[in-house]
Amino acid sequence: MWEQISANRTRSIMLVIGMGALLIAVGYGIGVYFFESPLAGIAIASGLWVIMTLVGYFQGDSILLATAGAKKIEKKDHPRLFNVVEEMTIASGLAKMPDVYIIDDPALNAFATGRDPNHAAVAITSGLLQQLNRDELQGVIAHEMAHVKNRDVLLMSLAAVLLGSIVILSYYFSRMLFFSGGG
Repeated sequence: MWEQISANRTRSIMLVIGMGALLIAVGYGIGVYFFESPLAGIAIASGLWVIMTLVGYFQGDSILLATAGAKKIEKKDHPRLFNVVEEMTIASGLAKMPDVYIIDDPALNAFATGRDPNHAAVAITSGLLQQLNRDELQGVIAHEMAHVKNRDVLLMSLAAVLLGSIVILSYYFSRMLFFSGGG
């Protein structure tokens, strides 16, 4: 099991490095074509990436929860769910219980978000709450807690920001190329 965890971490690092290299390559190409200076394009790409990383790191969870239409709940709003999250927090050894959100959606889904265990949230759809018994709900919440504890959300956020930076640069500069009459 530990070998698999180590291999997954290595693959994750390689993914982030590869995406970072692609971002730099896109910036290089933009710099050469539009500014006749590769460093200008790399600076633009790096600046965009830094800004998006800061926004993603500090506000990514809020953006994701707002986009999903998640509503924060208290213990009185849904005691069974809140109790399960409390139990799984203790069982996982997390120091702070994640905030709990419900999404009014009949789909069966749940996710965790947050940059670290102290800034984490768990969201679950109303459809999942209606379909699962308590034991099944514990399994889903335990799975989400594992994502929080292992900081999987931070890794996915970093990868998403890198990908978003590449897409934004490629999109806007391809449009500039098209409308400037470039080949």
